[in-house]
Amino acid sequence: MLKKNVIRSSWCLLVLALGACTIFKQPAAPTETGSSNAGTAATTADNPYGAPPYTPPTDTPPAYTPNAGATATGYVGNYSPVDINAATHTVQRGDTVYNISKRYQITQDNLRAWNNLADNNIRLGQVLRVKPAGYVAPAGSKNTTTTVTTPVSTANVTMTTSTTTTTTPSSSTTVSTSKTVSTGGVRSVSGIEWQRPTAGNILQSFGGSSKGIDYGGNAGQPIMAAASGKVVYAGNGLRGYGNLIIVQHNQTYLTAYGNNQSIMVKEGQQVKRGQQIATMGSTDAKRTQLHFELRENGQPQDPSRYIPM
Repeated sequence: MLKKNVIRSSWCLLVLALGACTIFKQPAAPTETGSSNAGTAATTADNPYGAPPYTPPTDTPPAYTPNAGATATGYVGNYSPVDINAATHTVQRGDTVYNISKRYQITQDNLRAWNNLADNNIRLGQVLRVKPAGYVAPAGSKNTTTTVTTPVSTANVTMTTSTTTTTTPSSSTTVSTSKTVSTGGVRSVSGIEWQRPTAGNILQSFGGSSKGIDYGGNAGQPIMAAASGKVVYAGNGLRGYGNLIIVQHNQTYLTAYGNNQSIMVKEGQQVKRGQQIATMGSTDAKRTQLHFELRENGQPQDPSRYIPM
C-alpha cells in the first residue's frame, strides 16, 4: 500500500512539473524573410498589400523656352520711333507690351484692356489699339513703327576732315537729290560717320528741358542728313516739332530734324550722310531754327558727343 502511494505521488509531481513548463514557456521569436532592414520590415508590416506606399515623383520645372524675340546674341527690344498720335500699332519683331506702352506713353494696363489681352502675349503682325475706342487721330498724323535690323558695330571714334561745298536748295518738297554737302568735319562713332546737319550758330545746347540742339540760320537754309540711314518718318503729326523728319541709322541710333520749312524726302527712302533732306524754317517754333535730336535706343543723347561742333 505504501508503495502504491509513492508511485501515485511521483506521477502527480511529474504532471505538475510538465504543466508548469507549459504555462511559463515563452513563444519563439518570429522569423522574417527578405531584407533585414528594420525600416523596410516595419513598412511592409503596416501595409496590408505587401508593397511600400506610393510616393509621388518630385515636380520637375518645365524646360526654359526662349522668347520669340531673342537671338543668339540676346534679346533685342524694339524702340524705333512711333507717331504718338496714332490710334493703332502693328506688332514688329522685338515689340513687347512694355516697350509699346512706353513709346506711346500709355499704361500697360490700358494697352491690355483696349485689346482684350489676358496677359502680355502678342504676336508679329497683330494690330493693337494704342488709344481708347472712339479716338480720332489729328489731321496729318501718321503711324510709323519701322524697325531696322542692321548690326551695331563696336564703338570706335576717329576724326577726319572734309572739304566744304555748296548747293542750291531744291524748291520741291518731295523730290530729293543724291548730292551731298559737308558742313565741316566728320566724326566716326560706333561705326557711323557723323557730320553737322546744318551750318549756323547753336542757339540752345543739350541739357535740362532741351532734348537736342537748336541751330540758328536763315529760312530756306539747307538741312542735311547727319549720317546715312532710312527715313522712317516725314510729317507734322508730332506737336512742337513742326515739319519733322526722323532718320534711322541702325538698330540703335536715330536722328530727328524738326521745325523745317519744307520736307524733301519720303518715308522709306534711303539717304546718304550730307544729303539735303529739308530746308530750315520755323514751323511750331518762335524763331527760324533746326531742332536736332540724336537718340540711342530711344533715349536722347548729347549730339556734341557724336557730331563735330
